[in-house]
Amino acid sequence: MNHDLIQAGPPAEPPTGSGRAIDIKGALRRHWYKGLIVFCLVLAVGVPFAWKKGTSVYRAEGVIYVSPHNLRNLDSDEEQQIQSNNQFREYMDQQAHTINRYDIVLPIVQGTAAGAVYFRNKGESDRSATDRLRGALEIASVPDTYQMTVALEGKKAQGLAEVVNAVMENYIQVARKEMFYDSDSRLKLLDEERSHLADQIAATSAQRDQIAERLGTTLFSGGVINNYEKAAGDNMTALMDARRQRLTAQAALGEGSAAPDVEKGVLSEASDLVDRDPAITAYRSSLSSRRAELMIRIQGLSATHPGRIAAEKDIAAIDAELDRATSAAKKLQAVKLRDSRQGKLAQSADLENHLNQEAKEIQSRASAYMKDYEEAMGLGEELERLRKRLTAAEDRISSLELEVKSPGSVRIFSPAMTPQIPTSGGRKKLLMMVMLAGMVLALGVPVGIDYMDSSVRSASELEAALGLPVTGWLPLNERRHGSRTEIVRLAVVLRRHVAELSSGALVISSLRHGSGSSTISLGLGTALNQLGVRTLVVEVNSRTPDARYSDGIPRPGYAQWLAGTAALDECIAPALGHLPARITTGEGANDMDLMVGSGMRGLIEEAAKDFDLVLVDAAPVKGSLLTEELIRDLDAVLLVSEANVDTKKDLKAMMKTIERLHPRTFGAVINKVELVRRKNGKKNDPAALLSA
Repeated sequence: MNHDLIQAGPPAEPPTGSGRAIDIKGALRRHWYKGLIVFCLVLAVGVPFAWKKGTSVYRAEGVIYVSPHNLRNLDSDEEQQIQSNNQFREYMDQQAHTINRYDIVLPIVQGTAAGAVYFRNKGESDRSATDRLRGALEIASVPDTYQMTVALEGKKAQGLAEVVNAVMENYIQVARKEMFYDSDSRLKLLDEERSHLADQIAATSAQRDQIAERLGTTLFSGGVINNYEKAAGDNMTALMDARRQRLTAQAALGEGSAAPDVEKGVLSEASDLVDRDPAITAYRSSLSSRRAELMIRIQGLSATHPGRIAAEKDIAAIDAELDRATSAAKKLQAVKLRDSRQGKLAQSADLENHLNQEAKEIQSRASAYMKDYEEAMGLGEELERLRKRLTAAEDRISSLELEVKSPGSVRIFSPAMTPQIPTSGGRKKLLMMVMLAGMVLALGVPVGIDYMDSSVRSASELEAALGLPVTGWLPLNERRHGSRTEIVRLAVVLRRHVAELSSGALVISSLRHGSGSSTISLGLGTALNQLGVRTLVVEVNSRTPDARYSDGIPRPGYAQWLAGTAALDECIAPALGHLPARITTGEGANDMDLMVGSGMRGLIEEAAKDFDLVLVDAAPVKGSLLTEELIRDLDAVLLVSEANVDTKKDLKAMMKTIERLHPRTFGAVINKVELVRRKNGKKNDPAALLSA
C-alpha cells in the first residue's frame, strides 16, 4: 500500500530486540490493585491454613510383616507362592483395607482388646468413635518389601502407640481365625450350582433335539446353506423372466395411446405373412398371368373396339379380385396374430401369478426354517456356555476338596512407640511462608499480566505494529485526554500536509469507542483555526454521538443536510472558546441515513468557500461500513489508537482493512500515553517518547 504519510519527521528505525522489556515499576503502577487483590487472597486463604496446620502433630507408627507364602496343598508337596509382584501388591492392598475394618477397630474404642485405650470423646457413641478412628489410621505398604505400616497422628503423644499396637494385635488375631475358608458352605453352594447347571443343560438339549427333528438336520452352524434361500433365488429369477414375458406381450397387444402404432405393426406383419403365403402367392400369380394375356390382346385395338372393351372389363375384374383376396388374407392373418399375442399374454400372466404364489410359500417356509434354525444355534451357544460353567464348577469343587486355605503368615514386625517430638507444626514459620508467598505473587502477577499484555503503550510500539511511521502521540491527562501542547504540535504537522489532501478532508477514526477520536478532532479543529487553516469538524457517528458538537441551540445535522431538509449554514455550530466550527450527526440518524445523497464530498464542495479543511469525526472503523466508505471516498484517514487498550493483533487487522480501502493519505496517532517520571523528578521528554 503506497501512502502519503502524515509524520512529524523522518521514519524511525525499526525496533530491535526480542520483545517488550520487563518493567516492574510500570507493571505495579498499572496493575497495583490486582497485586493487592492477590496478596489479600493469599492472606485470606493462607493465614487460616497456617493457623490450623501450625498446631504440633505427633505420630506413632508400627510395622506388620506379611509373608507371600501360603500353606501347602494336599495334592502336592510343593508350597504355593504368589507368582508375580503385581499379585502380591494387590494382596497387600487387600490386607491394608482389612486392618481398619469395622469389626477389628470396634473393640479398640470399647476397650475390650488387649492393651487398648479409649479413643473416644465424652458422650460419643461406639459407631462415631469407630468411624473416626478408622479414618484417622494411616495404613500403607512399604515399597519393595513385605511390610505394611500402621500410623496414627494426634495433638498429644500419650496414647497413640497404645492404640496402634492394639489395632495391629486385634488384626493378627482376626487374621488367624480367618486362616481357613468356610469350605463346607462353599462346597455346598458349588454342588447346588453344579446340579442346577446339569438340569439346565438337559432341558436345553431336549429343546434343541426337538428343533433338529422338525428341521431334519442335526448340524447347526453359520456355514450351512439354507435350501430355502436357493429356492427363493431360483423362484425370483423365473418370476422376473415371466414378468418380462408378460410386459412384452402387453406391449405387443398395445393399450391406450400406443394402440394405433401397435395396430399398424400387426397389419404390417400380417402383410408380410400374406406376401410369404404360397397359396396366396400362387393365386395372385395365376391372376397376374391372365391379366398379362389380356393386356397383350388389347394392344393395337382401338378404344371402341368390342374386344378391347371386353378385355378391359376382365382386367378390372382381375384387379378387383386381387385386391379382395389380398385384403381378406391380411385380415385373417391379423386376427390370428392378435389371438396368438393374447394367448401369450394370458399364459405369461398365469405363470407370473403362479410364481408369485410359490414365492410367498417359499418365503413363509424360509422364515419358519430360519426362526427355528436361529433358535437352535442360540440354544447351542447356551449349551456351550452352560457346559463351561459346569466344568468350572466341578474344577473348583475338586480344588476346594484338596486345598488348604490360608490368608498368609502375618506378624508384628515393629511395634509402635510413644513419639518424643512432633513431626510437623509451627505456626510462626507457616505464617512467614504465607506472607512471603503473598508478596511474591503480589509482585509476580502484575508483572506477568503486564508482560503478557499485547496492547501498545508508546509511539514506537504503535509504529512497530503498523509497520509505518507514527504521526504523533498524546499523553494521558487527568482532566482531559488530549494535551494542549501535543494537539498544537499535531496540528502543525497536519498543516504541512493539507495541500496533499486531494479531497480537502481528513477522516479521523479509531479502533473502538472511547479512544479519544472526537476529542482529537475538536482539538485539531481549534488548533488549525489558530494556525490559519479554516477548519470545519463534521461528526459522522450515529452510534455514539458527542454532546460537544452541539452548542445548546437546536440545529439540524449532517443527516438533515444529506436529506436536503436543511442548508449547510443552518447545520454549522459557530466556533466558541476551545470548540471549532462543527456539525453534529443529526437527531435520529443511523448509518443508512448517512450513506444517501451526494455524500461527504458534496458537503466539502459546498463548504470550500468558507473552510480550507474538513475533519470528519467518524465511528470506529471496525464494524462500520459507513466509515469504510468515507475513507474510500475521501482518500485520507488519521487512525487514533488508545494506549494500553488497542492490541497489536487488532491494529494489524485494522491495517489490512485500511490497505483494502487504499487511501492515498494515512496517519496514525496514539492517545492516552502514560507519562513516567524520571529519577530527577521530571516527566519524560515527549519528543523522546515519540521516537523511542
